[in-house]
Amino acid sequence: MSGEKKTFSVSKYSKLIILAVFILALSILRPKAFLTVGNISNVLWSVSVIGIMVSGTIYVFLLGGIDLSIETLCGLTAVVIVEVVTHMGNSVGGVIVGILAALGVGALAGLLHGFVITKFKVPAFLVTFATQSVFLGLSMIITNNKIVSCTKPKLFTMIGSTWVSIILMVIIAAFSWFLLSRTVFGRRTYAVGGNATAAEISGINVAKNTILCYVISGLTTAIGGIVLASMTQQAMASTGSGYTNDVITAGVIGGVSLLGGQGTVQGAIFGAVLMGLLNNGLNLMSVPSTQAGLVKGIVIIVAVAFDAMQHADQSRKKVRKVVKKA
Repeated sequence: MSGEKKTFSVSKYSKLIILAVFILALSILRPKAFLTVGNISNVLWSVSVIGIMVSGTIYVFLLGGIDLSIETLCGLTAVVIVEVVTHMGNSVGGVIVGILAALGVGALAGLLHGFVITKFKVPAFLVTFATQSVFLGLSMIITNNKIVSCTKPKLFTMIGSTWVSIILMVIIAAFSWFLLSRTVFGRRTYAVGGNATAAEISGINVAKNTILCYVISGLTTAIGGIVLASMTQQAMASTGSGYTNDVITAGVIGGVSLLGGQGTVQGAIFGAVLMGLLNNGLNLMSVPSTQAGLVKGIVIIVAVAFDAMQHADQSRKKVRKVVKKA
């Protein structure tokens, strides 16, 4: 019995253990460079866009869906806010209008995805695979396939500053956690992802829930685009390049099942932070880029396997409870 408790304890705190091991290892290997406020804040700053986006995209994952348009929608929303700000004379009012316009684009994109998926029963990967080209094309048309710079006003550049972007990530993640774990909508999302047919029979409006999940994903992607545009103080069609893979990887590392019905916001944020620590550690130790991919792959496999152990132990515990009741 004591051995069983020990196994469950390890699996329960697997994410904290992995983070602790990473932090301890980097602290020993690079004590003067790693454990500094500046370096830790840089790590969190570097993953803030991923953290913001995965806090909303997790809803799509929980449905068993996917969004392949993350990076191009991120780029489009970045282009929208930069274009609006520059066309309104780099004014504070331009920043406000630009933010609203970018959020509107993100929400409309999510609405389009959810509507087509539910109304015409088209698989999510096909819909978002198609729209990723649409969003990229729109960005190219708007910018004439050029880089558009935006270095003012201060309100705009402040959005992507270290502490503002980190605080934004924390606030959005906290709100997303509350929505998923403390509201009826969150419980319904897990139910739909677990078994959509059973959820519909139980009275849940699956179509409405699905559309809302994609709208939330679109909104957080738009916020990520806004922050990224502010960080780089420019925008172009390829601004969000690579973020689709980063967001999906962060979710998977954090224990989010792409089959639906399983995962948490805190797990997804853990995945994003772990990616940041890994990249930071490789840089601090001057690991050649030719070897970095190999190291990342091994670490990610170990992290996912360790997290899978947690879910396996929890599943066994549930089975034992059912057997005892029977």
